[in-house]
Amino acid sequence: MPYLIKKLPAFALALILTLFVSGEASAQANIVILNGDAAGAGFNDATPATPVGGNNGTTVGQQRLIAFQFAANIWGATLNSSPTITIRGTWTALGCTANSGTLGSAGNSGSIFRNFAGAEPGFWYGNALANAISGIDRNGSTHEINAQFNVNLGTPGCLETAHWYYGLDNNHGANGIDLVSVLLHEFSHGLGFQTFTNKETGLQAGSDTGGRFPSIYDRYLCDNASAKAWPQMTDAERVASTINTGNLVWVGPRVVSDVPNVLSGTPRLRVNSPAAIAGNYQVGTASFGPAPSPAGTTGDVVQTIPNDACAPITNAISGRIALIDRGNCNFVVKTKNAQNAGATAVIIADNVSAATPPGMGGTDNTIVIPTLSITLIDGSTIKGQLSAGVNATLFADTSALAGTDANRRPLMFAPNPVEGGSSVSHWDSSLLPNQLMEPNIAGDLNHSVVPIWDLTYSMFRDLGWTGNRIGDNRFFVRQHYLDFLNREPDLSGLQFWSDEIYSCGIDAGCNQVKHINVSAAFFQSIEFQETGYLVYRMYKASYGDTTSPGVAGTVPIIRRQELVPDSQLISQGVQVNVGNWQAQLEANKQAFALAFVQRARFTTDYPAGMTADQFVTQLDQRAGLVLSAAERSQLISSLTPNPNDPARRAAVVRAVAEDADLSNAEKNRAFVLMQYYGYLRRNPDDAPNTNFEGWKFWLDKLNQFNGNFVAAEMVKAFLDSTEYRNRFAN
Repeated sequence: MPYLIKKLPAFALALILTLFVSGEASAQANIVILNGDAAGAGFNDATPATPVGGNNGTTVGQQRLIAFQFAANIWGATLNSSPTITIRGTWTALGCTANSGTLGSAGNSGSIFRNFAGAEPGFWYGNALANAISGIDRNGSTHEINAQFNVNLGTPGCLETAHWYYGLDNNHGANGIDLVSVLLHEFSHGLGFQTFTNKETGLQAGSDTGGRFPSIYDRYLCDNASAKAWPQMTDAERVASTINTGNLVWVGPRVVSDVPNVLSGTPRLRVNSPAAIAGNYQVGTASFGPAPSPAGTTGDVVQTIPNDACAPITNAISGRIALIDRGNCNFVVKTKNAQNAGATAVIIADNVSAATPPGMGGTDNTIVIPTLSITLIDGSTIKGQLSAGVNATLFADTSALAGTDANRRPLMFAPNPVEGGSSVSHWDSSLLPNQLMEPNIAGDLNHSVVPIWDLTYSMFRDLGWTGNRIGDNRFFVRQHYLDFLNREPDLSGLQFWSDEIYSCGIDAGCNQVKHINVSAAFFQSIEFQETGYLVYRMYKASYGDTTSPGVAGTVPIIRRQELVPDSQLISQGVQVNVGNWQAQLEANKQAFALAFVQRARFTTDYPAGMTADQFVTQLDQRAGLVLSAAERSQLISSLTPNPNDPARRAAVVRAVAEDADLSNAEKNRAFVLMQYYGYLRRNPDDAPNTNFEGWKFWLDKLNQFNGNFVAAEMVKAFLDSTEYRNRFAN
């Protein structure tokens, strides 16, 4: 679809130029996939495949390539880069056993750069970030990122019970490994989530003759034990910091600022009784299943039979907390067997001596009970008291954010011994909710890379990337709940509307139309029609319209500072199709209308002493003469016994506001007004505008196309506008 500004008549350019020209749209990164596979292999695998989860490829190779481009588009919509970013992808054999393995690896391809325009002096930058900051393709025809993925997954000897899920909808099932999530993770390494410093020797990148320098990533690595950042450390100090578990943190200001909005309370295990072992125990967390809630899960602790829960459990654990020994099968199998036996939560005791409990990898989106791990010593302590009865609680401690230090700075992955491809260049596995850039894939990742769900975008902003959160589909949907419904989204609604957009796959035209339709759906929703739009119509019926300097005709009288708080009064506690929402909505409407007619503004315009006929006549005139003779007569009759009674007045005002003729007459006017109130969060005549000319222009466009907002390109214009996008930039 051509860019909007080219389709507008010349007279309109000066009117809307400041509002609707979007420089951000052209700055979004174009990320392309370079097929590095041989004929018949990887992306070129011609094995027939059935389209799945929005991925319409008909061969295995096509589905792989579509998933790659889909993940690339998620980052491309979120980050800014004038030079194209090329990712060379291949499918190959990576390290694997029957129960564990490397899913993929990626990183900067070849060159690194420093001391270019826009860079922090003295720090190394990878290709993609250096190009984005400088606006120059510094590495020429060479691809920016290398990425390779395990072609043997799900075959004998390589994560045998798992399989790649190529769908785009994240519906990967119990044994599916969501390829898009893995791709987002690995692409992030190539985009900058990595150090160029040698973790075994502490040597910074460079050479002894040309000089060694830290990467921009190192700038924000800080060791709490030494109170030093990596650039200030000696080589030996960096080696020690790499394995200083629980002390290596990220101190970048963007991440630290976003941590409270992203991370939840720290998981704890509290033994309540017997008194001899009561207290809090150190725990490890799982990448599968829900995190413990602040309220917690409390119950009696029972050792499973078999102890390792690698086979169906034979003893009675229903309604209790299962204590399971580590070993012989993966963590997911153990928890799933406990869940099948009725356990409410799981504690897994380590089977080797270690200072800290193990993190637990794996995916299974059918697991609905929390799992925590404890050390071998703590497991022995609890087992020693089982005969006396042990009661415990798995809970989230909201006084301490999961995976952070005392200053709420997130921990980096620093295990001892070093894990070559993982140490330092990941978040610690203790962060909750599970983060995209933890070392192990989690089953609950949601294809979102920005706060309030994930810290990856925040880290990229620390490194020097610019971008826009509104490019993230899940963020886009959430913002519409906030802007139009004045509430946080319910999980099902958030998922439904996000999936609507994701269903387009890599079809850019479909993606644009879906964004427009999803956006417009919030104005058209029952919830908005019965709250925000009802408030609009009550003001229209009660006070009519007003005028704006230089604009022919009348304009809506209601202001954003009136509509938003009044809408919140009606919408309080209302979520369509949840609970007894209709009764709650009706109660809210009645209470609002009763208070509305007793406000000073209303009683000034409708003073005591008006007859029923005068009251109804004035309402009807200001509403635009929407009442039929029969409707008008009925309302007068209902008010006549006591024209000054607030309850009767409220009922009449509501009846006029809810009249179908008024609703139809005002729909386009209100729809355009809500573009300003929702997207731009201002009145049409607030700066940078001075009157309602913009509102009138878009109303004429919408009327010209008989209310077809897609054909009128109205919603598209607001979504693409610099003013809207700047709300979420950087």
